[in-house]
Amino acid sequence: MLAMLNHPQPAVVVAARDFAWGDDLAAIVALVARYFSDFNGNGFYPHPHEVRLQQELQAVPALGKLVRMIGRRDARGMAITNLGLAGLDEARRNAVLYAIALCLGFPTSTDQRTKRVAWDVRARPDSGQQSRFVTFSERVGGADMHTDSSFYPMPEEQFLLYVVAAARCGGGESLLIDVDDIYRALHASDAGRAAYALLSATPLPFRVPSVYAANDDQIEVQLATVFHRPAQFDSGLAMRWRYDSILKGLTARPDLDTAPVRAAVELLNEVIELRAPRFKRQLPDDTLLWADNQRTLHGRAKYTDPQRHLIRIRISDAPNAERIGPSGIAAD
Repeated sequence: MLAMLNHPQPAVVVAARDFAWGDDLAAIVALVARYFSDFNGNGFYPHPHEVRLQQELQAVPALGKLVRMIGRRDARGMAITNLGLAGLDEARRNAVLYAIALCLGFPTSTDQRTKRVAWDVRARPDSGQQSRFVTFSERVGGADMHTDSSFYPMPEEQFLLYVVAAARCGGGESLLIDVDDIYRALHASDAGRAAYALLSATPLPFRVPSVYAANDDQIEVQLATVFHRPAQFDSGLAMRWRYDSILKGLTARPDLDTAPVRAAVELLNEVIELRAPRFKRQLPDDTLLWADNQRTLHGRAKYTDPQRHLIRIRISDAPNAERIGPSGIAAD
């Protein structure tokens, strides 16, 4: 049964899996294996025949039930506990996660070098290197509220996080904020309204983290507004946001680093990190979190356990062949 958590906003649905996988898990793995002779280090990649594979996977009964379960939502986030993948080895588990993502849309490659779709969110031994712009998924600690792919031309509309191992230190709670709550908080003051207007009209430079860049020596920047109202959301408010990426982008592009821009960015960051209401919960092992990547911001509370391990998959509404930028098959 679905349960709506009693949080001010956003309303995030938390539900236990309400169907049995039966023989469908083995059928899913076999079907994915027919298309992938190389699992790409168990990370998979956007398949050139992903539309055909999607149609075949959507006919698998258990996947259809899971998609309908996620579809029974008014919220912009949903956590499904006891997903039923904990007993699978890495390759089969990631094959099923890839299949789930493909039934919801079109999984995109995480970065330009590996082309992996399934990305390990866990601390890396070299995460302390000062020469690299390290992303949140490579280190312990907290993660500021952000949208995925904010530094790419076409941020994905959805993402999945699967909890392999929750932090045993008691931290690392998942956080979600609805962009509509950010809008309301900004419009409570004249300064906030001015910041919203500026950040809706002025493209800012988002610097690409080193792990996602084409090479370690190249500084890459994407220009985009923070707020926008895309047609596919019926002109509802959407965001792209990553505070550290913007600050590093302004350093790389000092011609765009003006006093009004800095003031607006700092005010918005204060609203996001300190004022806006948020969902906060530590998700247990074998939980799948789905969220809207353009109408919510997500992050995590601080943690110290280096064994915490999640799998992230970003999902585009458009096939990869129609995407623009490094996270899709189409050339820049």
